[in-house]
Amino acid sequence: MDELKTFTVEYELAGVVFYQQVHAKDIDEAKIRVRQQQSTANIRAVTLFNEEEFE
Repeated sequence: MDELKTFTVEYELAGVVFYQQVHAKDIDEAKIRVRQQQSTANIRAVTLFNEEEFE
């Protein structure tokens, strides 16, 4: 079973930039999840969100 990671997807719609955190196995799946909700979005970047805690 693949572990889900948290990605931040930056996308643009009608000249406005949005950021959305999604849980996915990899970058391609993260893009697909955003495209399912916003089919006309121009995806600008996908970043792996670091969930480690620092002391």
